[in-house]
Amino acid sequence: MDHNSFVNSLTFKNVNESDVERAFQLELEGFPPEEAFTIERYRYIQSVAPDLFLGAYSSDSSSTSFSKLLLIGTIMSTLADAPKFTKESMSSHNPFGKTVCIHTVCVDKQYRGRGIALCMLKEYIKRLKNETQNKDADGKYERVALICHEYLIPLYQKAGFTSMGESEIIYGNEKWFDLVLEL
Repeated sequence: MDHNSFVNSLTFKNVNESDVERAFQLELEGFPPEEAFTIERYRYIQSVAPDLFLGAYSSDSSSTSFSKLLLIGTIMSTLADAPKFTKESMSSHNPFGKTVCIHTVCVDKQYRGRGIALCMLKEYIKRLKNETQNKDADGKYERVALICHEYLIPLYQKAGFTSMGESEIIYGNEKWFDLVLEL
């Protein structure tokens, strides 16, 4: 299957409780230990913000009787009041917040380099915009915010984010940059 056919064959759906362990495995593969969330944090976010926890699933062709979906990528977020990602938003969820704070974008290491992260981000943003348009005049969400390492800024810019410069947040051992996308 070629690159575009594979990406187009992905199924996107919210990560349910039974897939949290697999999502956490992707986190451990994708982040150094000092940056990775805990399994408890994953379970918490899935329980309080399940609509903001998107999975990219691929058909597992190794199954003979039926096609099973394998979780190969995730985007996990919470809501906050602040207009950008903050230290507080890293550890809390405000169900009435207007800023979607993306905590992780993870892709299984054997599927990286195929455009899956960008495809997930575009699908995620599309869903957020649709959700916002289907709500009352105030809208549901106003923006999406995240922090990332400098080398990832071009990926997020391709998805529509604007870099706001170096973040005030210190997390792990490297510099982080604030990115925002207005909905």
